[in-house]
Order: sequence, then C-alpha cells, then structure tokens
Amino acid sequence: MSVSQKEKIFFAEHLSLLIKGGIPISESIETLRDESKSPVFRKILNDVLKRILEGQKLSKSLEFYPKIFNKFFCSLVRIGEESGTLEESLKYLAQHLRSNYEMEKKIKGALIYPLIVIVVAFFIAFAVTFFVLPKITDLFQILKIELPLATRILIKTATFLKNYFLLLAIFLILLFFLFKIVQKLNSFKFYFDKIALSSPFVGQIFKNIGLARFSQTFFTLLKSGIPVLESFEICIDSHPNNVFKKYLILTKSRVEGGERISQSLKGSPRIFPSIFTQMIAIGEKSGTLEESLLYLTHFYEEEVESTLKNLAGILEPVLLILVGIFVAFISLAVIIPIYRFVGALRFR
Repeated sequence: MSVSQKEKIFFAEHLSLLIKGGIPISESIETLRDESKSPVFRKILNDVLKRILEGQKLSKSLEFYPKIFNKFFCSLVRIGEESGTLEESLKYLAQHLRSNYEMEKKIKGALIYPLIVIVVAFFIAFAVTFFVLPKITDLFQILKIELPLATRILIKTATFLKNYFLLLAIFLILLFFLFKIVQKLNSFKFYFDKIALSSPFVGQIFKNIGLARFSQTFFTLLKSGIPVLESFEICIDSHPNNVFKKYLILTKSRVEGGERISQSLKGSPRIFPSIFTQMIAIGEKSGTLEESLLYLTHFYEEEVESTLKNLAGILEPVLLILVGIFVAFISLAVIIPIYRFVGALRFR
C-alpha cells in the first residue's frame, strides 16, 4: 500500500485551507476523499473519516497508517490540534513535503540523461549482437580471412551473450531483487548508507541531502512548537539515512545531558561540518535557531542543486566519449576485415 508524495502534499495543503475557511475536519476529510484520484488514498481517507466520526482525533486516526503518515506527519498534526493551530501546522507540513518532493525531482532529473545514454548503448549492443554480427560472422567464415583482435573479441563476446543471454538476464534480475531485499535490512542499510556517504563523487551530494533533510525537518518541528528533544526523536525516526540516524542519536543523548545542540553536533565533524555547527551556535545565542535552520536548509538544497548541475555537466561529455569509443570499436571490428579482404583482392 503506497500513496504518492503529490497526494500527501495535496492533502496537507488543501486540508489547511479548508480548516482555515471554517469547514469542520470531518467535512474537510470527506471533500478531500472525494477529490482524491488515488483509489488507495480514497480508501485510507474513508477509514480516517470513520474514525473521526467515532470521536477520534485526526492525529490518532492517521497513526493507523504509519507507512503513509509517518511520525513526523502525525506529530505536527497532533501539536496543531493541541495548540489550536492545526491549519498552520498543516501549512508547514505541506511546505516540508513539497521541498522534499522538489529535491527528489531534481535528483531524478539529473539522472535522466545518463540513463538515456546507457539505454541507447545497451540497444546498440543488443542490435549488433543479435542482428548484425551473425550475418557478418558467416561472411568472414566464407571469405576465410584472418580476423584482427578487435573483431575476434567482438565475435566471442557476441557469441557468449547470444548463448547465455537468458541465463544472464535471469541472474541480473535475481541480483536486483536480492539487492532490494538486503537494502531494506537495517544492518545492511547502514553499510550501504556509509558507502554512499564516503563515495568519491556522489558522497558529498548524499551528505548535503542528509544535512538539508535534517535542518528542514528540525526547523518545521520547532516552528510548530514541538520541544527540542521530541523534535530530535522525530528527526531520528524520519531521516532516510541510517548513518545520520546514528549520529543524531548520539547528539540527542548529549543534549539530554545538558549540552547545547551546537556543542553536541561538534562531536560528529565528519557528518556535521563546521559551517553547520557555527550557524546552529549563532541561532542558539541570538534566539533565532529556527531562522538559522531555515538558512541551512536553503543553503544545502542550493549546494545539492549546484553539485548535480556540475555532475551532469561532467557526465554528459564523458558518457558521449564512452559511447563514441564503443561505437567506433564495433565499427572498426566490422570494417577492418572487409577492408583487408578488398585490399587483398586488389593485389591479386
């Protein structure tokens, strides 16, 4: 059971507007249920509506669907209900969800071009292996000419792929599903996240995404009136990176021991850089911690966007060169034997 991020953004934004307009929660939920395009989400909202009509609060009703409405989502709704500012809490929630959604779109957008190039290269290889090479191989056998190394490599590779294509495809599919299963296990996920953060090219991107997520979540929670320690707990539960979770748990324990947030974060310099801790320290001293967190959110989101653009700028020519070399190799492997045969005929 899953609901798209866009559906959740629509729900939070429009529920905020409906409540602000003085429409009761039950009627607002009913309206949003009828407007939803997702059958799954309509079913969930219908159940939430039933629970509200039975006397339950909205936050408690949403908690029955933790995979759709996580602890962060439900906590903001609960605080909004308790403080009488539900429409404001939902507004902050919608902004938070939209910001995450926009970042994910930018990341996916940066990956589209490399993916297209890889798919094109795969189809070229597939076409050459199954349609071009079999005919040319027969021709070379008839001509009985000595084949250059490039041609021999290409023919052997094509023969191997043709003979074992089905087994190779099954193996890759099984490997993919095994990776997806293992990735969901927390013990393995921690090491995957650790490798991602320490990778030479993309590690800094993952780190900046993690910092932006933490500062944005922390800002939204504090802005909604949730106490610092509870905000930390929710940040730990909702953060997608297990390495960040580990260091946030350590930071929370230090804050519980009486340390300032900035001082606690300094204990993890590999995750939280000096600029991050300095901005938190300035916010704590001046009483503008929320503003500092908002600044850090925008700063690291811009860093991610800038790095993705630079990475795309580097990858585009590199991929084009690699595809060019691949096509040139295939072309030479096919043309050189024919050229040799034509040259031999001239001398005869």
